[in-house]
Amino acid sequence: QIIKVKPEDEGDYTVEVKGVEQPLVRLKVHPKPVIRQEMQLPKVKFNEKETLTIVCQFDATPEEPFIFLHNEQPIVPDSRVTTTVEDNKYTIVVKDLRPEEDEGVYTLQSDHLILDTPSITVVPEEKKPEIETTTVEEETVTVVPQEQQPERVVQEVEQVTQIPEERKPEEVFETSIREVEENSTVTLTVQLPESTPQKQITLLKDKKPVKPSEHIKITRTSSTTIEIQIIKAKPEDEGKYTFIIDKKERPIMELRVIPKPVIHRTMDIPQTIFKEGETLTIKCQFDSPPEETFEFLRNGTRLKPDDRISTTVEDNTYTIVVKGLKPQEDEGVYTLKSDHLILDTPAITVIPQEKKPQTETTTVEEETITITTEQPQETKKKTELPVHEVEETSTVTLTIEQPQSTKPEDVVLLKDGEELKPSDHVKVTPTSPTTTEVQIIKVKPEDEGDYTVEV
Repeated sequence: QIIKVKPEDEGDYTVEVKGVEQPLVRLKVHPKPVIRQEMQLPKVKFNEKETLTIVCQFDATPEEPFIFLHNEQPIVPDSRVTTTVEDNKYTIVVKDLRPEEDEGVYTLQSDHLILDTPSITVVPEEKKPEIETTTVEEETVTVVPQEQQPERVVQEVEQVTQIPEERKPEEVFETSIREVEENSTVTLTVQLPESTPQKQITLLKDKKPVKPSEHIKITRTSSTTIEIQIIKAKPEDEGKYTFIIDKKERPIMELRVIPKPVIHRTMDIPQTIFKEGETLTIKCQFDSPPEETFEFLRNGTRLKPDDRISTTVEDNTYTIVVKGLKPQEDEGVYTLKSDHLILDTPAITVIPQEKKPQTETTTVEEETITITTEQPQETKKKTELPVHEVEETSTVTLTIEQPQSTKPEDVVLLKDGEELKPSDHVKVTPTSPTTTEVQIIKVKPEDEGDYTVEV
């Protein structure tokens, strides 16, 4: 077993049994993509001395550690700035906001996920000249300033800075972009005005109403917030999401769905050449029941069960059985295919039964004895290993067949011809008198290579 395979796990794996090196697998690791998303914040403009709070909550506790950044520099907590991690919740709090110093982009970053806030702006407090203050005070005394002073201030400030209420319409349709991987779940919290009835909330995608369903859920979480969930996002969920309250359209986000890559792998089966009339059994077992549905194919065509051919699915095990193998008809590549994973066997060959005179049979037997035909087949296996492709951080499990009298210490695993010692990353475990299991945990690109075993 190779647990949580990584790029550095790539290579040619072999196993050594009783001093003889045997090929196992050439491992190729597809690096996991780095995803960059923009967090959705209810507010990006603050006044000087206000408090900025950024909360990011995941569906489950992330496997990878995150670091907190401000303008791509690590955040150093102090009396004003704090960062906290509680299970699946990450929080940044900045008190007494300062212009320039606290402005910019705040980030949560791990090896494969980067979450940025929109750019944060801090508006400085206005410090007017003394003469201007005196003018306001005189006006306050003579004209009852408690009511008129705000009007006067608004008129003066308008010349220099727009009032927040007047700038809002410009920002309404500046929708932030959020990128997610296909099949992931998107969760958003939307702030509402006080006392908004839920029936008055309409969700739109590209200006068209979206009805709540098992795929898109809208849940009232408080009197001023609703939660929107898009379960297992698909490419067709892409678009600009807005909602209508009190006949006003307000932005939520522009969703972009990164299509999940289609992975094509070759299954490792112990035998690819069969005699006519024998039985072919192909068994594929996953670590857990797959979420996607698989179909059975042969040479790209759907496999139809009959009295010779059967296909079964039991939890996480998929099995194809072909009895009474026939040349040509049953030859070729057998496939398990889902939307994002294609598993092919090597090409299956069926040798016809030979009907030759007795003298010819005798000649073949003598040739087998004198030439030792099995030796070239072993040499071919060493040079032509089955290719096994996996995603980075996944786990590779392989089973090695060995003679019954083999001791565990006689089984030596090799990668690119060099002995590979068992570790927490690469485990070699005897599972029966005739089998040994090899696991590469959380596979990495550096695990790629030709794996063989020496017995």
